[in-house]
Amino acid sequence: MALLGMLAGESFAQAAGDAEPSGTTRPTTWIEPSVSVGATLSSNGNASSANSRSELALDVSPALKVVMNTPRVKGFVDYSLSATYYLQGNSRNRIGNRLNADGTVDVWDGKAFVDVSGSISDEAISAFGPQTLTGLSDTNRSETSVYRISPHIGGTIAGVMDYQLRYALQTVNTSTSLRSDSTSQVLSMRLGSRPVGQFLGWSVDAMSQVNDYSIGRDTQSDIARANLFILASPQLTFSLTAGVERNDIITLQPASYNITGAGMEWRPSLQTSVSVAVENRYFGTGYNVALEHRTGRTVWRYVASRSASDSPTQSGAFSRGTIYDLLDALLEPLQPDPVRRAQLVQLELLRLGLPADTPVLQDFLRSSASLNQTQQLSVALSGIRSVVTFTLTRSTSSRLDSFFTGGDDFDINDDIAQQSWGVNYAHRITPLTSFNAAFLNQKSTGNSGASGRRQTVSAGLSTRLAPRTNGIVQVQYGRFNNSGGPYTDAAISARINHRF
Repeated sequence: MALLGMLAGESFAQAAGDAEPSGTTRPTTWIEPSVSVGATLSSNGNASSANSRSELALDVSPALKVVMNTPRVKGFVDYSLSATYYLQGNSRNRIGNRLNADGTVDVWDGKAFVDVSGSISDEAISAFGPQTLTGLSDTNRSETSVYRISPHIGGTIAGVMDYQLRYALQTVNTSTSLRSDSTSQVLSMRLGSRPVGQFLGWSVDAMSQVNDYSIGRDTQSDIARANLFILASPQLTFSLTAGVERNDIITLQPASYNITGAGMEWRPSLQTSVSVAVENRYFGTGYNVALEHRTGRTVWRYVASRSASDSPTQSGAFSRGTIYDLLDALLEPLQPDPVRRAQLVQLELLRLGLPADTPVLQDFLRSSASLNQTQQLSVALSGIRSVVTFTLTRSTSSRLDSFFTGGDDFDINDDIAQQSWGVNYAHRITPLTSFNAAFLNQKSTGNSGASGRRQTVSAGLSTRLAPRTNGIVQVQYGRFNNSGGPYTDAAISARINHRF
């Protein structure tokens, strides 16, 4: 995840008010095409410690953003196509794609739905390989696409029970032959009491999943659970879970395991929420913890989890980006309409010259199921003209399938630990111009002795050149030390973005 971005410009209340004049009809769809043209000069465009070479690159990036909130369709699409031309030829000219999309289509009057999600992003092939400051080098980088489609039906039986039947298909494809692609199919059902405020509630659910890897062996898992919910108060709910699962993920032949768990959800106010869930699973104890507190000008978040991932990437959720999500959370109390809020967030990102997503921890590709333990603390503090954010992340990963050697980092590392912290500052200098600065420190360590470290600092200016045109200038400096040896990189970039 990322150094989380900031608001500069009007205060949130002013921005929300300006976005929705009284008497206007709330939009149900927002479509905005745009194009950006930029140039980047890097002192080490090939991210090399032994033979660093400068690189000047030009790029053109048309993009399309769509947000829909209609009775039939709810969701978003954020897509861009980037064509990069390398003037000094240290890398091949290339076409890159970026996608974040998530949506639900009501295909039959609230009874049948189709969920569709997708993402395309660059992922590090190895946690210990060279990393790029500017994105110009294609060393240790793979364009990875994740697509998911999930039709499902649901409804009520006799007015007392809810049911849902769901099928999901997910594919993960990488542009490198060094890591596995995967296909996952899931069939699930759920039956439970209606959440109408009764003291006791219940649900039963079952799931069958098949994972097919292009490198390595396929796996299958089946899970059945029964859940009891206790409504202690309108704000506090407890849950108890018991079940059984059967899979061949950590054994060559299918084996059975018992599941026991408990959970709690507490929402003492509209600004504060706490949720905790713990389960004993086939891999040991799994858990999910989430705490969030908001005030008028702050967001405080802590999340922690220990879970198994069947995907070559850790990412399991689709969003418009970590910076985007924080701005969205800050503005949600002031602008509840998702379409209006999307317009506001996008406008502020452009004013600051920030991307919607800047990973704090650089994820890396795996070729089989992995066990991931993650903690993240993030804080955003906003003022009238300035915002400061701080993010601290820790992650530990290990391979679950000990019978498989897939050519990834786990072949020589039983455990890989990553730590990262970052701080970002943004300030509105004038109504048209904003300044931002960021620092990021990341370290990856394997128990074999392999390691990688990255320290980067950046500063930028963003100014409005015309009502729908922004200009951005940014300088960056980075120090790296990994399997290729230590190296540095300094870069300056300029970009013009126009929204149609």
